[in-house]
Amino acid sequence: MDRLIANLERLIPEAMNQIRLRARVLREVLYNEPIGRRQIALRLGCSERSARSEISALREQGALEITPGGIMLTDYGRELVQLIDEVIPYLEGLNSLAQRLKERLRLTEVLVVPGDSHHDPYAKKDLGRTAARYVKEILPETGILAVSGGSTLAEMGHAITPGPSGHDILVLPARGGLGEKMEEQANTIAAHIAQAYGGHYRLLHIPDNLEKATIESLLANPQIAEIVSQLKRCDVLVHGIGSALEMASRRGLAEEALRILEDHEAVGEAFRYYFDARGNIVYSMPGIGLELSDLDDIPCVVAVAGGSNKARAIEAVLTNRGRGVLITDEGAARAIIEGRLG
Repeated sequence: MDRLIANLERLIPEAMNQIRLRARVLREVLYNEPIGRRQIALRLGCSERSARSEISALREQGALEITPGGIMLTDYGRELVQLIDEVIPYLEGLNSLAQRLKERLRLTEVLVVPGDSHHDPYAKKDLGRTAARYVKEILPETGILAVSGGSTLAEMGHAITPGPSGHDILVLPARGGLGEKMEEQANTIAAHIAQAYGGHYRLLHIPDNLEKATIESLLANPQIAEIVSQLKRCDVLVHGIGSALEMASRRGLAEEALRILEDHEAVGEAFRYYFDARGNIVYSMPGIGLELSDLDDIPCVVAVAGGSNKARAIEAVLTNRGRGVLITDEGAARAIIEGRLG
């Protein structure tokens, strides 16, 4: 496929550029519908005439509907968006980039979406859509899905579409709350996915930063103990990756802990564990939920994180994992491969 795309690029470069433009038009409508033609032109940085031409072509194809309120996608248009999601990685050479990243991090699979979510908010939405589609494909008919919190996982939750009838999925938060925005908390994301998928969910109504004695007391509660037990038996885990100092600040770590992170040059965080650039754990804190050691027993672990600003964190957390899936964006992937880690 890569060779075919390269040959087509040489033979009819204008057609390849038109495919890219048409894909961008569909993306703008997907994330902003109903939207006006002038707004599309401004967002794409093209002339209104060019935008009108592409919109008219897509309307004739049956992909767009022009209503009094603005332009909207049809069901066929949504099918085209999924088709473009499959084609763009080849068109932009992202599959070869994903293969290089997979070999570097020694992972089972890597998926790369276009763009850099550090600068482009749509890239984060694309990450969420890709993660939602991937999880839907791999979830067993009856099983347990665990999810962490964060803005990227929230996008995944929004992008989840109803699952096939007959599936019986339980969705659990992988950890407690961090005091973050309600829509970005693991509890909220778990509930949203379960409702969209027609499954069930259970919640952890506890903060993520607790004293050890409090944790031991809470784990004696039968309901909390049962949820933790179910978490450890999950079939699929989807989690984010954070920058070490940013996550430490959000958790309100004490000055002594912050000094440890700075002294050991921590760059990445996942599951309350902080990693240096070589993937060594330099600090951890107690909590209720999944522990890093639990990941070895989970059949499928999916990390979803992007942005060139998170490249160091992503590599730090995953460099010694030796298995699992990464869904990231072009900005992070190129920064890791090219050594532009800042």
